[in-house]
Amino acid sequence: MGNDSCSSTSTAWKILGRRIFFRLLIFSFLWYALAGSDKASWLLGVPAVLLVTAMSLWLASSSSLNIHLLAVFRFIPFFLHQSLRGGIDVMHRALSFQQLLDPGLVFYTTLLAEGSARILFVNCISLLPGTLSAELKGDQVTIHTLDQGMPVWANIQRLEYHVAALIGRTTGNKKSL
Repeated sequence: MGNDSCSSTSTAWKILGRRIFFRLLIFSFLWYALAGSDKASWLLGVPAVLLVTAMSLWLASSSSLNIHLLAVFRFIPFFLHQSLRGGIDVMHRALSFQQLLDPGLVFYTTLLAEGSARILFVNCISLLPGTLSAELKGDQVTIHTLDQGMPVWANIQRLEYHVAALIGRTTGNKKSL
């Protein structure tokens, strides 16, 4: 019985060690990408990376969200593509001499469970072309759209699928989300 306790404690420390290592690696890379290779920048960078790592561990401890690494690599291109499409769409509408607006509200019921995944989903809605998440009440999301003729519903469902994949769920069954 004592061995089981030791084994689970050892496993917990290994998991924590991996989480710390990967966070340190990611935040160090981000610092390097932002500040460059100037050694003097690391006088501020090292404490910043350590603080951000500690804060991310502390904030993540209150969340039961488990991110799947492979899904992250699928989500990043999706996120970047949708962000680019959204920016181009807004630019096109702003620079066009024609009125390309038919604004309206879309009401969407999400299948994602309450918590971090739902918040991520609602925040990412605004990256979709011509959309802005306006309100979240329970599982009901109110979305403002610039053009009611756009495929807003399909875009939102595709986003929800990607967010669900991040946490290892599917959108096919409400009970599984």
